Amino acid sequence: MPIPHSKTGIASFLIGILNLAGLITFLLYTNYYLNKTFTPDSIIDAVFSSIGAGILYIIILVTGFTLGIISLFQKNTKKLFGVLGLIVSVADIIIFAVLTLAFTLMSPGM
Repeated sequence: MPIPHSKTGIASFLIGILNLAGLITFLLYTNYYLNKTFTPDSIIDAVFSSIGAGILYIIILVTGFTLGIISLFQKNTKKLFGVLGLIVSVADIIIFAVLTLAFTLMSPGM
């Protein structure tokens, strides 16, 4: 009987990929929204939507990372998707940190 892939590993990998796509979509949306209308109200709307999306992004990121770690400790399952899920989650963390630092350094008043 062949060894099955870990379902939590597959979930971790899919969450990581979707989270990366969500981050790119959010950044493109925010860039478009701020360049389209640059008024005090639009800045406030962008800030609140950024905070909400950032919190959601971090919750989903931690969930995918946790599922990847859990999948590595499951017995009698392949670990491929768990490892891929962890790699994608770590890449998401690095990209998020670099972009956060870049946007912080580019903000007015720095």
